Amino acid sequence: MSNNVSDFISKLEKLNNEKVDVFIPSRNKTVKVKPLNIKQQKDLIASALDGIKGALNYNKTINQIILDNSGLSDLKIYDKLPFCISLRTQALGSKIRSSEDNIVDLEDTLENIKNTPFKLKDKSTIKYENLKVSLKIPTLQEEISLISKCEDLFSGGSDVTKEAVGILYLFEIAKYITEVAIDDEIIDMSEIKIQEKIDLIENLPLSIYTELTKFAESLTSYEEQIITINDEQVSIDSSFFDSTISR
Repeated sequence: MSNNVSDFISKLEKLNNEKVDVFIPSRNKTVKVKPLNIKQQKDLIASALDGIKGALNYNKTINQIILDNSGLSDLKIYDKLPFCISLRTQALGSKIRSSEDNIVDLEDTLENIKNTPFKLKDKSTIKYENLKVSLKIPTLQEEISLISKCEDLFSGGSDVTKEAVGILYLFEIAKYITEVAIDDEIIDMSEIKIQEKIDLIENLPLSIYTELTKFAESLTSYEEQIITINDEQVSIDSSFFDSTISR
């Protein structure tokens, strides 16, 4: 019998050298990815235990896991769901309860991901009078960075406040805006502080909102399409990685 835990952990890590195949529609290719471990599952489930801030924590956690396990640094947020579903299926099996409380098979979802045409646009531009707003689908790493900055805006204690809801709302807008220009003056959103970014977004004319949300909703629509099988949908959140909900 051995009491050398370090050596034993090293052997456990070798077990994780087994790779999971993940098909990435945006690249039309399959990549090899490290499987999930129990610590990563714990981190995902724990991320939901923090109110509104938990929604940000979940995205930050799953993004980092995907980056770490894939070794790919340039993945975008539209690549997230194929990784989530493939990793969950390999680790916990393909059966899970849908939003309608019926058992569905994630293998069908994976097949749907392969068969659904990928037609998302990476970039767009909104023009309103002399204002130009440049939009782009962010990478997983860019979303992580923005979430880290947003977390600093939450005050201590309970975050179930109007302020917290407002931060979450602005985050969903901010992550797509890369540049704002009026005439010859250009603001690079990646080079300004988070509070300056929020102040700027809050002062944008509401007239651009429809086009902005149309760009964001194209991603939402694609995600709903790939996770819907026979009118059944699965919620892809922290509970998705809890094996008890498949029973």
